[in-house]
Amino acid sequence: MLRLTLFMGFFVSVAMGLAAAGTAPLPPFRELRELILTNAVGITGEQLDQAAGAAILALVHGRVLESGEIPNEESNAPAIAGKRIHDPGCAYVRAGQISLGFAPQLAAILAEPSFATNTFGLILDLRFAGGTEYAGAANAADLFAAEAGPLLDWGTGRAESTAKTNAWSRPVVVLVNRETRGAAEALAGALRVQHSALVIGNRTSGTAAIHRDLPLPDGRRLRIAAAGVKTGDGLPLPSTGLVPDIQVTVPADAERAYLADPFASIPAATNIAGGTNRLASTTKTQRRITEADLVRARKAGEPEPDSDGPSATPATTSQPVATVRDPVLARGIDLLKGLRVLQSAPKP
Repeated sequence: MLRLTLFMGFFVSVAMGLAAAGTAPLPPFRELRELILTNAVGITGEQLDQAAGAAILALVHGRVLESGEIPNEESNAPAIAGKRIHDPGCAYVRAGQISLGFAPQLAAILAEPSFATNTFGLILDLRFAGGTEYAGAANAADLFAAEAGPLLDWGTGRAESTAKTNAWSRPVVVLVNRETRGAAEALAGALRVQHSALVIGNRTSGTAAIHRDLPLPDGRRLRIAAAGVKTGDGLPLPSTGLVPDIQVTVPADAERAYLADPFASIPAATNIAGGTNRLASTTKTQRRITEADLVRARKAGEPEPDSDGPSATPATTSQPVATVRDPVLARGIDLLKGLRVLQSAPKP
């Protein structure tokens, strides 16, 4: 059994790696199967079939449900898992799960005086967040839309934003990782398209889809992704996951610890990719500003994000500000502070 498990795990990881890398196609499975059975030692046809089936299910994000099994795609996480103001002016909200109750709770937080009047940007943390309520994701995205337009289309439903004067108009940074799933992925994609939000972290799970159960001859059911989720630009969210604009890779265990205490010193190997993975492209009047813009601003002699430039918020306390050690969150804070300086700098 251990040998079969290890073999299946290796088969799945290789298949997923080849699919993600876009390498040359493999020979037909029947040809590979015959060659392996003829020449490999200790491998049976059943083992090969099980490994191939596991790889196929992993590729399509599918699973086999036992007879009578009712899958629970939701977690026990609350809609809002945390909130605070970082480095005076950076609003931070962490999502636990994207449910129908998420948008009303987020709206209430953004309307609080400390968030509504004393902040210059929002960091929405979707790391380890999931959910299957795509209507809830659309409702949350609508909070940031001043104009009417398409938000999300999830096959069994679609949503459009409504024109409003009280939409959140300040910059938004979205934090994601490999555990950002389902409706949380859809929200990240919608905010990127509709609000020009900057996405930071690691590639998401790629599980944003509407699933369908198909009967199997033995009474079990095959659950597969039958319909993808499209953002307001009409493009589907990739099944391989949403690629962040700025990639910051942190081990999952360390990232969970940082969520509990972003100021803790946690030994972790962090890989931060330079620049952005995607150039800004939007028809909105709000222009996407990248790290490259911040670098150009610095070379031009404009004030640094931490300097006493014209847009800097006056200090209200003499106590030292705690250092955020969560690499993903720290990058988001730095970007918001840089955007504040760049957007308020005098025009030449």
